[in-house]
Amino acid sequence: MRRNSVMVAEISKAVEFNAAEIKDCKEKCLETSKSLLGLTSSHKDLASRTSELERYKRRWNLRINGMKEKPEEDPRREVIVLFAEIAPHLVQKLDDIVDTVHRIGKKEPGKPRQMIVEFAMRKYRDEFWQSTKNSSVCRDRGVRFAEDLTKEDRLARAALWPLIDQARKAGKKAYFRGPFGYIEGKRIDST
Repeated sequence: MRRNSVMVAEISKAVEFNAAEIKDCKEKCLETSKSLLGLTSSHKDLASRTSELERYKRRWNLRINGMKEKPEEDPRREVIVLFAEIAPHLVQKLDDIVDTVHRIGKKEPGKPRQMIVEFAMRKYRDEFWQSTKNSSVCRDRGVRFAEDLTKEDRLARAALWPLIDQARKAGKKAYFRGPFGYIEGKRIDST
């Protein structure tokens, strides 16, 4: 009996000890999950900031589609020649206006790669963006200019395009600004 009493006492001490350990483990798990939630929101915040910085940096760029590739070409010089035809009044400043130019994508025979043009000043980027929309030079050369959007922005615009297109067909003023769509001045979501 005495042995059984001692064994029961030892077992109850072991159970109490294990219960305390389990309680401690649960508290640590709760703390860890709370800190993970904080990290997750911090990660989302950092991802959002990074995306916004990339979007801001790309505001100085334009993409050129359809510009023929030449072997051993100097892309910057080719773009400056094109811009001189589009905006002759800026010929003297073009070396200072156009900062960097490069082609992107994999080379494929018979298909010209896109070019990205980085401007020294947004003022000139915006001027060229407007002047190329109805330019006969661009039409004759088969060249088209586009904004340099991030992947997220392209996906957001693609999701909103049906709504924008429908609004335009209905005669409403509809446009994009960054990744957002606007109809009659009101911001719309794809959801």
